[in-house]
Amino acid sequence: MSENLSTSRKEKNEDEVAASLNTEGLNKSPQEVSESDARKDSLQSVENLDMAGKSSARSLEKKDELIVGLNTEGLNEIPHEVTEADASKDILQSFESFQIIEGLSTSMSNEKEDDENIADFSDDGMMELSQEVFETDTKRDKVQSAENFEIAEVFSTSILPEKKSDEFLADLNAEGMMEISQKISERDVEKDTLHSLENLEVFQKLSTSVLQETGDAEELNQIPQEVVEGDAKRDQLQSEENPEVAEKVSTHILHEVKHGDFMVKLNAKGLREIPQVVFEIQILKYLHLNNNEIKTLHKNLGNLTNLEILSVEGNGLIALPPEISLLHKLRVLNISHNQLSCLPKELSKLVNIKQLFVSHNNIEEFPAALECLETLEILDLAVNNLKTLPENMVSMKNLNVLNLDSNQILIFPKVLCYLPNLIKLSISGNLIQSLPKDIKELRRLQALSMNHNKLIFLPVQLFQLAKLQKLRLDDNKLEVLSDKVENLQELRVLSVANNLFKNISENLCNCTMLECLILHGNQLTQLPNRMHRLKRLRELCISRNQMDNLDEQISRIKDLSIIEASGNALTCIPVEIKNCMQIIKVDLSYNKLSQFPVGLCALVALKILNLSGNYISEIITEISFIENLEHLELNRNKLSYFSEHLCRLTKLIYLDLSENEINSIPKEVSNMKYLQVLLLYHNKFVSFPRELCSLNSLQKLDLSENQIQCIPSDICNLQMIKDLNLSNNQLVSFPSEICHLSSLEKLKLCQINGLKLTKLPEELSKLTCLRELDISHNALKDIPEGIGELKHLVSLTANNNSISQLPKSVTSLSDLQQLNLSGNQLICLPSGLQHLQSLKDINFDGNPLIRPPQEVCKGKQLYTIVCYLESADERDGKILQKIFKIISGNVSFENFEFFCQKLQFNNAEIKSLENNRTLVLEEKILQALEIWKSENKALTPAEMIDQLIRVLTMTGMHYLTNKVKALKLYTQSVKF
Repeated sequence: MSENLSTSRKEKNEDEVAASLNTEGLNKSPQEVSESDARKDSLQSVENLDMAGKSSARSLEKKDELIVGLNTEGLNEIPHEVTEADASKDILQSFESFQIIEGLSTSMSNEKEDDENIADFSDDGMMELSQEVFETDTKRDKVQSAENFEIAEVFSTSILPEKKSDEFLADLNAEGMMEISQKISERDVEKDTLHSLENLEVFQKLSTSVLQETGDAEELNQIPQEVVEGDAKRDQLQSEENPEVAEKVSTHILHEVKHGDFMVKLNAKGLREIPQVVFEIQILKYLHLNNNEIKTLHKNLGNLTNLEILSVEGNGLIALPPEISLLHKLRVLNISHNQLSCLPKELSKLVNIKQLFVSHNNIEEFPAALECLETLEILDLAVNNLKTLPENMVSMKNLNVLNLDSNQILIFPKVLCYLPNLIKLSISGNLIQSLPKDIKELRRLQALSMNHNKLIFLPVQLFQLAKLQKLRLDDNKLEVLSDKVENLQELRVLSVANNLFKNISENLCNCTMLECLILHGNQLTQLPNRMHRLKRLRELCISRNQMDNLDEQISRIKDLSIIEASGNALTCIPVEIKNCMQIIKVDLSYNKLSQFPVGLCALVALKILNLSGNYISEIITEISFIENLEHLELNRNKLSYFSEHLCRLTKLIYLDLSENEINSIPKEVSNMKYLQVLLLYHNKFVSFPRELCSLNSLQKLDLSENQIQCIPSDICNLQMIKDLNLSNNQLVSFPSEICHLSSLEKLKLCQINGLKLTKLPEELSKLTCLRELDISHNALKDIPEGIGELKHLVSLTANNNSISQLPKSVTSLSDLQQLNLSGNQLICLPSGLQHLQSLKDINFDGNPLIRPPQEVCKGKQLYTIVCYLESADERDGKILQKIFKIISGNVSFENFEFFCQKLQFNNAEIKSLENNRTLVLEEKILQALEIWKSENKALTPAEMIDQLIRVLTMTGMHYLTNKVKALKLYTQSVKF
């Protein structure tokens, strides 16, 4: 019956559309009109409607006609009461019809969309289900305590702040995660065109309101992009300031609708519910609502029957509506990072679903609805509270990729072994102690990640997985790698970092396809003797073991590109390493090397070299042969001088020579034209090396922990410098030369161990690009008023000084996010802190604060402090008026002139007041005080009271002075 109603309604709409377009002969049935004619006629009808709309807009200047025009469509009788949400709805529908008809036939191709294809899952975290899914990956994943296998990287972004959900689904084709065909058949084009024609009726009805809002539909398309972005930001700020505004979607929702892609993207808009206008876009296919504040999904979601992708990641969803079952075309559903504890049974009716992302929720039991999703190919249930999996899960025959990371699974679920098409499985971050023998049944498995579990041993059946290409078992308690590992002939990546291995099976060398071997953090004393057989090995990571030598057989692995061997006890490096001409990165830090390894100097492809934490005392001449070196770390060695041989590394970008015994810089340093980062902290410099001022590309310079006493004026030549650290030196005063570095963004002059600075220069205001300023642990008594000119300042750290008062200009630092003034002598905070709307981290601990008291500041909440200050200002204003009355009633006629003089009145002003016969003496004094108050608006009421006390003291009216002081002390002692 519903189908009949729908059909009749559709026929009715088509008749109405045909009737409205009759003047141009468009009343023919859609089947009789060719695609080009239909498009032409539709555009003409839109133009006619625009003309009619403009005419209506002119006539709407009359109030009565406006009301009639609005009432015909059931709108509110008073135009000014038309809600913003309704306006958004009208604009969106009308603009949608115009745009879709305009570009529909040209934006589609003739090939039908292939729903059966699934997005690839590549080695850097994308979905890849082709046979080449595990092609050679030369980039090793960094081994960290919370490392997850690549599946965790793809599944709806493992950690929300690190990877926003709009990156997750914003450009599906580019990411390769969810394949969306761009080709649609002619039959689909005709179908979508009919939908558009039906929407013409809506356009006709609402053209008046659209024109009233925008003036002309064509002008909508001509809105400059910068205006759109600016308005969008403004709207977002308004929604944050007023929760009621966030409930309405402004007319700028138009610019979130991409009709060519049938997409609505409303990420991070502060929405608390889906705008109703969205549910009226019948042709919508892709809906993105990530990172909002949506708690529930409206039942009208079921109206979007053409929806193929729905992403509501990063909201506060606590449940899904049963109407989600009506989305029969849905292929991708992303509900990660919400508060879901279960999924509705209606989810089982999504017969076309292929990818489901439910990570970072509160699910404790495997949702029964998922067992019926036989089309599902990718499932992410990471970071939930699952303990077991049901046996019925075996019905999910098409499942290719499964992520169960960071749950509470104690025993490896045997049911997983009987998912015949499983290609990638990640079950890291659980409590699994062993693997079942049934693991051998996963014959198609290509990638297995079980990092961060409690595995003690590996069953031999694991090594029967002939197609396995990636095996990650980091952070377990494994001691032995079976000799059967040689059966894994397709193995490309083996990572067993942070286990208890004392040796590695020689049979591993028979896995000749191996490209990446990660053995960090074990107890290895040597490598297998036949390592040279791993001809394809590109990455060898053996850091934090117990090796005292590096076998020369490594030199026979010609394709080796990365060697990481830090944290061992190596005393020398075989010179034969020079044969590995493909090496681009070598890390030999924190070993026992006493000489620079000569063999490294022949590696012309080498770009990154780390020799930190050794005992090297001299740089050899041959280092200049590493002509492509870009990154060199030699900190924590025994270098007594800056070798001129280093100056021949003309492509060097990063150089760390900190924590040595260097006291001078050679003039040849000017040859290092590309050097951007130079770290020289904790050396023996007694003066700023003038030679450094020739490094025109230098962006970061760290000379902290030296004995520098002054800065040369030549420092102004460092026009590219952005980060300068001169902390813990012996500077007699703040080096004003620094104030000429207009590009400076970060300045650090923390003097915990150095000579204390007592004053900041006013020239500090010239550093207009400054974002971070650290002047902590000095002896500063104040901050110059010019601090307010640093409009881009984000962080101000001035703790442990002697600052007693903040300049009022600090309240103009609108970008300030972090303010640390702990351990000073502040008594009161300036009014106007409410203007620091970006401030998030504040610390006033350890100050003798009275206004506001320390109890108010302990919570480190700006809102609380601002409320107190506003109340205090209001109270001080009342006290000031009380003092005015006291003074006006106690100043005698003989003292009136002298009192006015101390208030800085000129003689003419005093005579004018004296000659005003309409006022008695008390009223004259009150008027004088009000004039004085208006001329000192820059002062707070509390400061005005202090100023008046000084005036009364100078006039010799001691009784009145004491009376005002007593009132002030009394009010300060009363807490509120």
